[in-house]
Amino acid sequence: MRYSRLFGSTVRNIPASTKLVSHKLLYKGGYIREIAAGRYTLLPLGARVYQKVVQIIDNRMTELGSQRVFTPTMHPKAIWQKTGRDKVWGKGLMTVKDERTNQEFALAATGEGLFTEMVKEFKPSYRDLPIYLHQFSQKFRNEKRARGGLVRIREFLMKDAYSFDADATSFAETYKLFYNSYEQIARDLSIEVIPVEADNGALGGDYSHEFMVLADYGEDRVIQCDSCGYSANMEKAVFIREEVNKDEEIKEYKVAPLPAEVGTIKELVAHYNLPAERFIKNVVYKTDEGKIIIATVVGNLDVNETKLSRVLALNGDLEVATDEDLASFGAKSGYVHSWGYDDPRIIYVADESVVKARNLYGGYKTETTDPINVNYSRDFKADVVGDIVDTPEGAKCARCDKGTLRIKRAIEFGHVFSYGDFYSKPHNATYTDKSGKNQYLLMGAYGIGVERTMAIIVEAHHDEKGIIWPEQVAPFKYHLIGLDQRGLDVYDRLLGEKIEVLFDDRDVSAGEKFADADLIGCPIRLVVSKKTSDKVEVKKRDEAGSLLISVDQLLES
Repeated sequence: MRYSRLFGSTVRNIPASTKLVSHKLLYKGGYIREIAAGRYTLLPLGARVYQKVVQIIDNRMTELGSQRVFTPTMHPKAIWQKTGRDKVWGKGLMTVKDERTNQEFALAATGEGLFTEMVKEFKPSYRDLPIYLHQFSQKFRNEKRARGGLVRIREFLMKDAYSFDADATSFAETYKLFYNSYEQIARDLSIEVIPVEADNGALGGDYSHEFMVLADYGEDRVIQCDSCGYSANMEKAVFIREEVNKDEEIKEYKVAPLPAEVGTIKELVAHYNLPAERFIKNVVYKTDEGKIIIATVVGNLDVNETKLSRVLALNGDLEVATDEDLASFGAKSGYVHSWGYDDPRIIYVADESVVKARNLYGGYKTETTDPINVNYSRDFKADVVGDIVDTPEGAKCARCDKGTLRIKRAIEFGHVFSYGDFYSKPHNATYTDKSGKNQYLLMGAYGIGVERTMAIIVEAHHDEKGIIWPEQVAPFKYHLIGLDQRGLDVYDRLLGEKIEVLFDDRDVSAGEKFADADLIGCPIRLVVSKKTSDKVEVKKRDEAGSLLISVDQLLES
């Protein structure tokens, strides 16, 4: 490919909103452009990487016995309604209506229901199982906050695979097969992953792992124990809650004066000269169904919205309440009570840390007073008690009871998990067993986002000058810089051997060509100039040195 004919060029200036290294470099290198929030065009260089990533993933899926299919982007909404997943997805599920038939469709956010219906139609017997199917299909997700370049976008290509097994023993073998395959795919892509325990939520199933890549600006948080190796994402991680003030006798509940300007946890800590865990903190949410959730935690912990949704088995979105929402039940910011509102919409939820604490401060603040020596059960009770908080840095590991938990930023590369019969029951998807009886299929799902994978590779392979693509996914193997007429001769010989090469034939300075070569990141840079005489200078992108070899030697390498 001649650089002069390449559509899309390198740039030096980038949008101020770019934070992740991968976003910056893919934009500057001429790989991507954003056409709307969370929707990207892959330019020719990006398309070449994209195709190679797809091929590597597809090869591994085929190797383990999965068969590739192609399905429509628009799913009849009725398929989603069989399991209620349309409500769970809420505003995240994008829908359209066929104006001719008045039929509603969901733009594919995932494919479990569609695949379940497809397998069900063929009425499998035990002899047909297990069944492994996969596809590469465009997914649409109305993310609240599309960010991070290709890491979290609203339209993307996903490799989603689905397995159907007869029983738990068979599924365990299937799960291990896909789990191992994902580790191998990561190695094929030169990505170092950390498998972590993840949560299945209301979907059921005993298996769920995310394959994480550590990244300083990753959107996910991984919890790791420094002793036993326990790893989980923040939504799944558990820890040992210390019993706050456990040695103090339970004291008499009192109402104490408190200046109106003292309201935040930081201000309370300074006012009382007590640690943050001695105070009650309330966070208020609203649901799509009109419920008001008052989440009560101790002051040094933060509410985890995924955990909160899970303990309440909520459908749809969970949003932080507005001032108008607070006013609707007689509250205002800074003056939310942990008990006492007479409103049927309100559900009180307390974290387990509140139950274990003694003589807390707060929970029923007025303009001039706040209670002290508040104890759960004696002074108030929640409708629901559960684990609804983030695991804090330095907490004690609940798995080994001795290690310390550390928080690391990461990006999710892939996810493997089980559904059990969550889909097969409402879809009545069964197989015929040896005795001729119908049994529900057990299902697993396995996903990898292709554009996100491209970003992850860049996050793992770059330097201050630009991208350093692993050869197997690079847009071109060679980046040829010709500073004299021989450059064209070398280019023609490489093309004749069907070798992928990007030939910089532009009429620009040598310095600009070298800078763009480093930014674009092809694995090997070739330079032909008067200085190299009848040889070619060969330099690997990730190495400092170079060497001179003949064109024949280059073709033999």
